Amino acid sequence: MDKPNVYDFGIDDDSVPSIEKSVEISEDAPPTVVQRYFESRYATNVNDKPNQDYSVLIHSNNLCILSLASSHVLMGKTIEKIDFQVSENTHRLSNIMTGKGKRGAQIVQAGSTLCKVHCSDGEEHKILSAIPGKLVEMNSKLAETPNIMLNKPDDIGFIAIVLPQKQRFEKIRDGLLTKEQYTLKHSTV
Repeated sequence: MDKPNVYDFGIDDDSVPSIEKSVEISEDAPPTVVQRYFESRYATNVNDKPNQDYSVLIHSNNLCILSLASSHVLMGKTIEKIDFQVSENTHRLSNIMTGKGKRGAQIVQAGSTLCKVHCSDGEEHKILSAIPGKLVEMNSKLAETPNIMLNKPDDIGFIAIVLPQKQRFEKIRDGLLTKEQYTLKHSTV
């Protein structure tokens, strides 16, 4: 008596599609970490100053990463140095905080100076906070390589991380432009 083939399931090999045909393969690249976990918003003409435009990446935990928007007045310039001493008593890199509530963090308002940028053409520009909240972190890498603020603004060239008050978060977010609104505004200018 012949032993039955344990691998014979009674399925014709031609009736089973190959695995390549059974899975839909997309040509699109997977979303980046920023696209996946952050909502992009924009603040334009901060403090009513033309082209003081900032990108605000909002994480699901309400932390906001501030960086320069593509329409910011500094884009296309060369930065010589960044000064984090914004007043006699306030140095943004000496921001010390502790705990979950970020006790001791510097408080910033929309329009507060985060740092001063000195350009190779002799101009000085103030970098402003686009939103109010607690200053969680200033990007210390900007002190050593200031031009990453222009070259990689949504990556290692971010300016600061700000935590808005929970009670005011929705109002702050709704006051910022969506990516579509920002694109439309700057395509008609």
